[in-house]
Amino acid sequence: MLDTLQQGGRINKAKIRREILDGPLRQRSAGSYEFRMANISTVLASLDMPTLPGYVPRGNVGRKIVQRLTAIINEVWADVNYHLPPDDPVTVSNRVARARREPIAMPPRRPDAPVAAPVMVYRFVRNPYVVAWVLQQSDGNCEACGATAPFLAEDGLPFLEVHHVRPLSEGGPDNVDNAAALCPNCHRRLHHSVDRNDYRQHLLQRVNRLVDYPKDGK
Repeated sequence: MLDTLQQGGRINKAKIRREILDGPLRQRSAGSYEFRMANISTVLASLDMPTLPGYVPRGNVGRKIVQRLTAIINEVWADVNYHLPPDDPVTVSNRVARARREPIAMPPRRPDAPVAAPVMVYRFVRNPYVVAWVLQQSDGNCEACGATAPFLAEDGLPFLEVHHVRPLSEGGPDNVDNAAALCPNCHRRLHHSVDRNDYRQHLLQRVNRLVDYPKDGK
């Protein structure tokens, strides 16, 4: 039904319900069918997936029901080669976080090949000389933890990542006093860890050139 709707088609939900209750679910009542569809909507919504209009997600769905429906959804979505719209990093991160909170009974199935879709992305253009200068100043060591770069890159130079202490998206400048050379672990910590704000202050105190720029210039 979702596939039909997203391709611009129309569905007769009452007719489909009658066909299902007269067939594979002949022992179920109409109320039971509607209840189950609402449960399915709840699980889909929790995974940031589309739901059918008219089937409002319910609250307080039991854990075992959620696990069973999630397994079925994984199975069906793979079988019909159904794909959601392109995912942005935040949506993907949210889905992974939600999925990790519940034990997954079986490895999710997937189609034989991933689907590529065009995505329009806008990124800030960074000054390569700022990146190069910060990396040179680090001398191959993470400016947050002091550890040596974990490996040499293809160019033979120590691999470190340059991080804007105040993100460009929050009004931070693309200057050397707002950029630090970090090992991948510290870089991810500053983006995703529960103590990222405290670790940000640690970085500001550790590297003398850094300035604590305010968010959006305020």
